[in-house]
Amino acid sequence: MAIFDLNSVKTGSKLYLYKPLINALYYMKFLLGFCFSMLLFISHAERITLSTVSIEVPDKAAADNKTTISLDGVSTYSFTRLRADSTAYIYYYSFKYGKALYEFRETCKADIWEWLEPSYKPKSARKKEFKHYEIEKFENLKNELLDMKLQKFRIEYDDGLRKLTLIYKLDATTQFMASVKSAFPAKDFMDAQDSLVNMLETAEQKIPKLRLHPTFEQTGEITDHIKNHIVRLPYALSNDFDNPVVAVTKNDEIIIAFAHADGSEVMILDKEFKLKEQFHYDRLIHDIVTTKDGFFAVSSDDYNLMRYDIYPSLYLTKHKANGELIFTQSFFKKDNTKMPGAQSFDFYSRDNVCLEIADSIGIVYCTAEKRVGMANVVQQGAYKTFSVQTGFLKKGKKDLWHVSHCFAQKSAQYKDDVYLYSIGDNDPRGLSMSKVNLTMHKDSTDTTSFWHQVLVPFNGILGDNYTADSHISDPIIWNGSLFIALETEENAKTSHDPNPRSANRGMNDIFIIKCDLEGNDVMVEQITKTKYIEEANPKMVVVGDRILLVYNELKYNNNGLVQEISEKYVYLDDRCVRKTKAEDLNSYYANERPKDCKMPDSGINRDGSEFVTLSDGRAVWVRLMKNTRQLEVIEING
Repeated sequence: MAIFDLNSVKTGSKLYLYKPLINALYYMKFLLGFCFSMLLFISHAERITLSTVSIEVPDKAAADNKTTISLDGVSTYSFTRLRADSTAYIYYYSFKYGKALYEFRETCKADIWEWLEPSYKPKSARKKEFKHYEIEKFENLKNELLDMKLQKFRIEYDDGLRKLTLIYKLDATTQFMASVKSAFPAKDFMDAQDSLVNMLETAEQKIPKLRLHPTFEQTGEITDHIKNHIVRLPYALSNDFDNPVVAVTKNDEIIIAFAHADGSEVMILDKEFKLKEQFHYDRLIHDIVTTKDGFFAVSSDDYNLMRYDIYPSLYLTKHKANGELIFTQSFFKKDNTKMPGAQSFDFYSRDNVCLEIADSIGIVYCTAEKRVGMANVVQQGAYKTFSVQTGFLKKGKKDLWHVSHCFAQKSAQYKDDVYLYSIGDNDPRGLSMSKVNLTMHKDSTDTTSFWHQVLVPFNGILGDNYTADSHISDPIIWNGSLFIALETEENAKTSHDPNPRSANRGMNDIFIIKCDLEGNDVMVEQITKTKYIEEANPKMVVVGDRILLVYNELKYNNNGLVQEISEKYVYLDDRCVRKTKAEDLNSYYANERPKDCKMPDSGINRDGSEFVTLSDGRAVWVRLMKNTRQLEVIEING
């Protein structure tokens, strides 16, 4: 091809007369070429948005790929609930580009690292292969959002298949994951890493603006007794724990603890329900009891797992009001058993640890399975007592009673006595209650202050996990009686399984169990009884001269999946008789618009916040909004 050079044209030439025009055409051609190349560059990238983070990816890759959102978030059976909740509402994007597969994910659960369960392992070639993984490029990115934010990485290799996974921690709870995987030669894998670097350097974060919540009208008798407050959070929180651990201080401030893989985010609300203080604690908090100048907590060192090969260490801790640690003691140790691979503890749901304090003595209540020999399964400890000043008492380390294969435990304290409730599916099978007089640990060796009995037996063969679908509220003590709400199925048939989301279950209803302080005169009153609607997740509190019962009502579609969830309330007297009809409990939470919620909530969540009561008798319920960046505080008086 000949190349024409305008500068070589002689002055006397006729072409020279047209030089200005030719120059204009030349520069126009240059400008058009530049614009065309810019259009090619612009069209080469498409910005995709996960939850708050967006990145540019090649449009060829983005054309046939869409962000996928797991909608598998509602399950009332504990084992499937773990599976569903631990994978629900993940904003996930993946595509194949060139000779590699790229994956991106963001969550406010702060537990992406848990997802790193490899399908292949580095094996013996790891050291040899390490040179093919260019980690330093991902530590020092030319990007303000991700630079120096790399928290964890994993390299994997197996017979030519290579994968690099990178975890960036953006704030106290938000994590961003990127990975690249290829089975092509090492050079192609390294080129793919360069492509990933280019994509990551375009990363931006945009925190969503929260819309004002629409107004709503409450109905029924509670209308004149309820107030709803919104509290803005400094960061998003995991909706796996959409109801947190909540306790009231001696001056009516409220402590709220949300747990995630990196520990617990603890917040304190003042008397006007405004955010006063926040701090982080490195363990998963299960329960809190406040004292005059601080609080006690029980916590574990692992998260979101329920397996027979995992067993957590459990701790009692004492804190100042600002969260500063005074002392810590382990009361169940992860590695102190001969066969730790055969132990089970449902510490995901936080239902298996209770903490109570009476006078200067406290009690922790926990059961977990331990296999002895090749066949026998026994419990490792039922409760231990401690001094609020010095910690655990040697003579207070008791194992007087336990419920085998225990799925839920709750507690209440009255004067010097502590009442401990358990649901188990073996020896005994059903709802049981124990009473412990804590004063016996001060001065005496009296053991008659302890007793135990079964309040409600469950049908079914021993070991049938049907009981895992039965749940209890926090117990309350009122007018000389004990009350607890039980969610279960009347006369359950263990072979009945119409709902594929559960196991060995039908439609649960709500029952109230009442007895005196000695465990006598047990009365079981069925509150709901519907054939095609399930009532679940009961909570109770005394307001004025009545009991307020709140629960979820679930309607299923033909495939057995939850189609509609509503919240109901009803008032009961001290004989467990309905004083009002069931009404919808309206709230900002219930009316939050789905389109404003990037991370929708799980409809049924067993964790955390029951009602707490202020010194003047007002009941308070704290819950995480579906947008995960606000709390709703529901205040109810008599």
